[in-house]
Amino acid sequence: MATPTITTNTYAGKDLEGVIAQSVLRGKTIESGMITVHSDIDSRQVIKTFDSTVTIADSVSEFASAGSFTLDEKYLDPKAFMNAFSYDFSSLDATWYASQQPRGRGGDFIPPAMLEDAIVEQRGALNGKFIDAAIWRGSVKAGLLSKITVSASNVVAGLEADFESGTDVVKLTPKVGVGSLVASGITKAAAAVVTVATTANMANGDLISITGATGTGFTALNGLSVAITIINGTTFSIPVNSSAYAGTYGASSANVSFINSSNVLAILTDVYNSLSEAVEDDPDFYLFINKKVEKAYTLAQAVAANGSGSYFVGAKVLDFLGSRMVTLPYISNNVIVASNVSNLHFGTALSGEQNSLAIVDQYPLTLDREVRYRCDYAFDVNYTNGADITFYRPQ
Repeated sequence: MATPTITTNTYAGKDLEGVIAQSVLRGKTIESGMITVHSDIDSRQVIKTFDSTVTIADSVSEFASAGSFTLDEKYLDPKAFMNAFSYDFSSLDATWYASQQPRGRGGDFIPPAMLEDAIVEQRGALNGKFIDAAIWRGSVKAGLLSKITVSASNVVAGLEADFESGTDVVKLTPKVGVGSLVASGITKAAAAVVTVATTANMANGDLISITGATGTGFTALNGLSVAITIINGTTFSIPVNSSAYAGTYGASSANVSFINSSNVLAILTDVYNSLSEAVEDDPDFYLFINKKVEKAYTLAQAVAANGSGSYFVGAKVLDFLGSRMVTLPYISNNVIVASNVSNLHFGTALSGEQNSLAIVDQYPLTLDREVRYRCDYAFDVNYTNGADITFYRPQ
């Protein structure tokens, strides 16, 4: 069993596991209890699932077996990741940290405890940001966040990709004219101009998701989520430079999906009508949304109310016809997930071989005048009981 170690600082003893937890078990999804955490996984963990049907038959003297009995498995396969950096501590000589640098006969350096605290806190926060985004979007897309670059070959697919590939999940697609519009044209320009049937229900700043675009170069638009600027009744621009695209846009091939205050009630109604009646009243059942959808819903509540402006004051209840809603920052734009928390799984091992943290002064080891930080961790996500999960997404 690996023991996380941090040298020459104030962290010691049992609290070290807390430092690993600080780096791994961070982010709103985990901290708010919106996913089931399995923290004792050193390698693949099997989550056993069970399903059955019953056949109600006439009571007769002969025994006749009927119905089905299905055992299945889901897996959590933690993928190992690392982030590491070093700094030349002599560069601190010109800062106020110099007064906190006790030096010995060899000029060895003891990193200031306050600096190490800051390193652990900030890099722990960034680790948590990466993991929180990876839970939903996957580790590759999490690398698109600010201050985070992912070069790892290990990949966590993320719950959204797992839902998409799962054959048992209830999937909903935006209705054309309600949650999406067909892009009849996309120009080549420094800021590409998109033509749709109407922009009447759109607004500046709406975050659209583009899918299905064809044409050499234009396929790069697929999967993008960008803010729009309305030009007129049928066109808007997006902050994408398409001028260098080699081909021609495949007319009317792309769908532009969006959720704003004009359509959020209709979209939530579609989701509500698709909820599994077997679980929608469970205490751990939620509609998972991001901040953009929350803002659209609260604005729609205010507009629909009749209070001469007073309904634009104060926070609104995040509840749709009795189904509780929770806002998580890294659910993708224009996505709504309805699920029990108990059907969403996150696996890691706080005391496993792959989870460790160290801050080490290299001088007594290699005579290099630098301090190294390294944090290793492994995690994976998956879901169970897909028939009880509703997944609304751009398509």
